[in-house]
Amino acid sequence: MKKTNRQMVIKQIINNHDVATQEELLQFLKAEGVEATQATISRDIKEMNLVKTTSSKGTVKYILFQHNKMSDKEKLEQTIGEVVIKLTRVQFMTIIMTIPGNAHVVAALLDSIDFPEMVGTVGGNDTILVISPSEEEAIRMYDYFNKWTSF
Repeated sequence: MKKTNRQMVIKQIINNHDVATQEELLQFLKAEGVEATQATISRDIKEMNLVKTTSSKGTVKYILFQHNKMSDKEKLEQTIGEVVIKLTRVQFMTIIMTIPGNAHVVAALLDSIDFPEMVGTVGGNDTILVISPSEEEAIRMYDYFNKWTSF
């Protein structure tokens, strides 16, 4: 499995479970069908800026360290400018092309924001399909994305 995919699974695991040790993380990964070594997980933890904190239950768990206090919308706008290479709109859908390996990041940011013009997203390796409830709302989404692109 590629590092970006493995790290995406790690992020999902630590967001859904209180993981206190690398060994626990390895067990969760194995349950997801991901084979990795202790050394690999250790590197992933460092690269992903995972830190330990105290959970609401008083136990220790890994979380993603937030370098700054940017809102999800600010992160989305910055990321769009950095990784989006093409935009296309077809009726009520907006298709976003990114640098390979970045579509899941943009899709996750989109999913974290409650855009009334968006019903949902489907993200692959370098393509995101943004589905809107109407053509008019798709036009607004396209215009929003286009405002932040740098191509």
